[in-house]
Amino acid sequence: MDEGQPPPGDVVAPLTGAPLKRRRADSESISSIESNRSVRTLASDDLEYYHENGRTYGNETYYLPCVYKQHNDFVEQDRLSLQHEIFVRALHGKLTTAKLLPTTRRILDLGTGPGHWAVAMARQYPHAEVVGIDMTEWDIDTTEATLGDARVTWELDDLDVWGKEMDVDQLINQLATLDLANELANRTPIDALRKPKSTVDLSQQGREPTPEEHLTIDLSTLTPQPEPGWHFSDSFELIHLRNMKGSFTHWEDVYTEIYKSLSPGGCIELADWDLGQVPMGPGEITAANIPMPTLRKLYVAFMEASFKSGRPLGLFYMHHTYLEEAGFEDVQTTQVNVPVGQWPKDEAQRSLGKMMFVLGMEMFEPVCLRLLTHWGSKTRVWTAEELRADILVAQKEIYDYVERSERGEVEGWCASFKWVTARKSWHAEK
Repeated sequence: MDEGQPPPGDVVAPLTGAPLKRRRADSESISSIESNRSVRTLASDDLEYYHENGRTYGNETYYLPCVYKQHNDFVEQDRLSLQHEIFVRALHGKLTTAKLLPTTRRILDLGTGPGHWAVAMARQYPHAEVVGIDMTEWDIDTTEATLGDARVTWELDDLDVWGKEMDVDQLINQLATLDLANELANRTPIDALRKPKSTVDLSQQGREPTPEEHLTIDLSTLTPQPEPGWHFSDSFELIHLRNMKGSFTHWEDVYTEIYKSLSPGGCIELADWDLGQVPMGPGEITAANIPMPTLRKLYVAFMEASFKSGRPLGLFYMHHTYLEEAGFEDVQTTQVNVPVGQWPKDEAQRSLGKMMFVLGMEMFEPVCLRLLTHWGSKTRVWTAEELRADILVAQKEIYDYVERSERGEVEGWCASFKWVTARKSWHAEK
């Protein structure tokens, strides 16, 4: 087994939107800031929080909770801080797999969360303007106190500007074709989701218009609706997304918009992870002795719920075809096996594995809670109490397996971390 050594990168072979809510960051105003302290472009008073089952959420649809400082709920921020450290250690201290020049001047971090990556990049590229965008206000002061001050502009905005419509029936039909129970690591890209079609009365096609329809319209009096999009005031040379699965319904629109927002030669980087194939353990596996049955049940359930929510989880959104269809070139993929537990012999990998074990144990409630208590799986909707009881059982199953792996009784378990980069053509128009 690889024990977490990163392999060389290998080439891997729209909805009707709401208008733009506000103008984006102006690069001239950012560059005029003399202080190294970070700034915000929108106050937290503009945000609306949703409180469910003792956790706080930034909107009605996103499945992961956020920090709500008035209640001193920093559990999710602590989890994301640990996750950031694992990403960095998995790349042996590097923040990105993208090939950047020292002259890089503008970097965008979409879904920045507590801003760990954005702050670290701003410190590594002090002459670059770094912008971090998220839909909710995190405790950036804590991040900067940990990583050091850096010049970052923080924006608060929901990036799903194409509206909330989705074809949930189509998603549920696709769900019926996936055998999640037997293909636990199913990462086959789902078909591109069809956008809702306009309703047309075919029986009226070809008829003569009525007199009432012979109207003259003065086009000069019409105010055109702005095209849905992000409309940044200047382009970026790197746009970074990390752990964004479950954020959007139509990823085609997202990648098209990112392509537009990059300067010629600019780069996109996606980073994400999952627990990979759950180990089967030694000996013949039957229905009666399948390893970690509660963990497997929860995995299948929250995947089903994510389909019902209209925003499927899984790493399918990182598939190279999405990037190529948007016009990107030179798609490169880097994958790293990160141990779960301290079973490796290498001391650095043992330390990393301990962190990964903690992260794996802590991920269940934030990932499952809203999905399973709001949308539910194919068969039922959980109560928070039922779900938390199952989570305790699943955590005990993981603990027991990892402990056995550390004693050498069963195969070591690895999480799969993945980075995908692609580049906009140097000959593309701005």
